[in-house]
Formats: sequence, structure tokens, C-alpha cells
Amino acid sequence: MSFSYYRCDWIHPESAEPVIVYYEVDTEGDVPRLIDVFADGSRECLSIADLSGRMCDRAGVSSLVEGSFYDGVAGLVDGVFIEEGQDRISLTLIGADKFEMEWRAYRPSPSSRLH
Repeated sequence: MSFSYYRCDWIHPESAEPVIVYYEVDTEGDVPRLIDVFADGSRECLSIADLSGRMCDRAGVSSLVEGSFYDGVAGLVDGVFIEEGQDRISLTLIGADKFEMEWRAYRPSPSSRLH
């Protein structure tokens, strides 16, 4: 399967929401992995695989976002900020290497999570 990778910069009034989100997106617009970066520098790496096998209302879901990622970002131009109220949002296509570097730096390996 082929993937594309994006960085979304989100400037907004101070809140608990992330200020940067990295997305891994397949050709169907599903997001199997994403990384939230918060204003304090902390990160949360999420994967559909984290949800598999769990009894939850998201069982059988193939994406971390509702609907197609591509439908949700329609109208965003690569690297150009748009304004929505007090929020400013931009979306930039990035290389797989940048996404994987962020993922490996902040996601514990499976063996370290067992200890």
C-alpha cells in the first residue's frame, strides 16, 4: 500500500489541542497513524494497531479520522495558511523519512512497552 505524509500546523488560542499534527495517509484517505505535538513539546503517537483487539466503539475502524482525510483538507494549499476564526491552519506534504523520524523518536518500541 502506498502512503503520503503531511504536517498540519495549527495556530490557535491556548488550549489542550495539538499545535502540529503529522498524518500518514493511504490512497483511500484513511489515516492509520498520526502524531500530535502539543505547545509544551509533548507528543502523542497514535496507531490503528493500538485499537485492534480492544473492546471499544472503534473496533473495525481503519482510520484515526472520520471520513476521508482528503475530503477534510480540500481547499488547503501546500504550505499556505488559511484562517478560520481565531485559528490559522496550514498543511504541508512531507517525506516518509520525516514522519518516521518523529514516530521513532517519540513512540516507545514494542519491547520497551512490555517492561
